[in-house]
Amino acid sequence: MNSVQYSPKQIAEAMRVSESSVKRWCDRGIIPSVKTGGGHRRISVESLAQFLRETKRTLLAPEKLGVAPLDVVPSSAVRRVDVESNVSNAGCEAIVETFTNALLDGDEAACRQIIQQAFLRNKSFTDVAASIVCASMRRIGEIWENGHADVLQERYGCEICFRLVNELAQYIPLPGAEAPLAIGCAPPGDQYQLPTHLVELVLREAGWNARSLGNNMALDRLLEVVVRHRPQLVWVSISTIEDRAAFVGAFNAFANQLPKGVFLVAGGRAMDDEMRPLLHYTAHCDNFHQLAGLAATMLSRGR
Repeated sequence: MNSVQYSPKQIAEAMRVSESSVKRWCDRGIIPSVKTGGGHRRISVESLAQFLRETKRTLLAPEKLGVAPLDVVPSSAVRRVDVESNVSNAGCEAIVETFTNALLDGDEAACRQIIQQAFLRNKSFTDVAASIVCASMRRIGEIWENGHADVLQERYGCEICFRLVNELAQYIPLPGAEAPLAIGCAPPGDQYQLPTHLVELVLREAGWNARSLGNNMALDRLLEVVVRHRPQLVWVSISTIEDRAAFVGAFNAFANQLPKGVFLVAGGRAMDDEMRPLLHYTAHCDNFHQLAGLAATMLSRGR
């Protein structure tokens, strides 16, 4: 899968600056670029995102690029949100509360503003995923279970998050050919596709060639994929379990048949204190920061 690339003219139109300025930035290395066989400059979406973050510039006409803008929506269009530079600090509670309310209201524009501000200022997809998206979805789940939200709010909130996460995904650099392979999914009966998709992107940001097989995936089918493609890391994201006894048996049978040397990571809100001791796995992660740290450690040790 190749990264999207733009010409200096496209970037200039989106930023509303002269094409010569963009070419000059490319030649000076301010915007990393490559040249085609014909000598034409091309700028990847990752290079563009890096340039915008480092220079604090914005795309004034993002529609010229045909992608969702990595920019702040004007405050006149949505409720005003001021995201702190570090979404992990004390101010995160207020951000999560505002994001949760926007999700419950189905206010996608406000949600987009919060997510994009957080990513631009914090420069970490993992922080956004762990500190805002997961925290808010957990709250919505609790609100729904307590009867204070309906299924439309809960499900549509998931859909909004999925769309916004995919908008940010284009700014996570694609892994190089040397990147280790990681494969995972959510197991049978698990109807939530967002958590395993977030795992994929967190691992990608950490430098892995991560590929999610989606949700409601039979573990024996996952085993077939693992045996064929031999990833170094396999994950199972467990949000819901219909039959705990049946799941434990199926999961452990899967774990015991994995090829030697495959690192199995399990996690998810259904992995409670009673469930964890029953399952066979190499590591368990309570949150995405732990996952990112584990992935970075494995890379540094050359696994």
